[in-house]
Amino acid sequence: MLNFTGSCINLPPPFPQLPGFITATTGEFGFPKETFVDVSSCQGITIVAKDFTGYKGFRLSFGTAKAPGGSFYAQGYKASIFPTVGSFGAISIPFSNFTDFWDGSTGKPIHTCAEKAEYCPDQTTLQNMKTMTIWAEGVEGNIHLEVKSVSGYGCA
Repeated sequence: MLNFTGSCINLPPPFPQLPGFITATTGEFGFPKETFVDVSSCQGITIVAKDFTGYKGFRLSFGTAKAPGGSFYAQGYKASIFPTVGSFGAISIPFSNFTDFWDGSTGKPIHTCAEKAEYCPDQTTLQNMKTMTIWAEGVEGNIHLEVKSVSGYGCA
């Protein structure tokens, strides 16, 4: 089980008032070293998790894709997740909710998969995501998230 606990705070002065972030990432120091199961025949990802604090800035990302013209710091496909508070529940995120064109400062999408297919997860990434990250970002607050499992859903 993943126990993701900490605080997300804005950068203090004299830094620009940018939203902060913390992450839980597979691999060593965030470098892709994992081999993931092929989910290219799936509709999306299901996470079984419990949020203890009602934090509103959770996101999930995977892969190493960079959108043409995207932020220098934005890497991988990212989507917001909304875990149940107080009890474990399943959160299903369709791959169409993920985009590789997101803001490197806030984590929010700039362009979505619904706008243009080129922002959607590609076949190569879905065959081996290489890395996966759970983020708390862009919203100040204390976090405590427990994750029991991450799996594909709607797989052929």
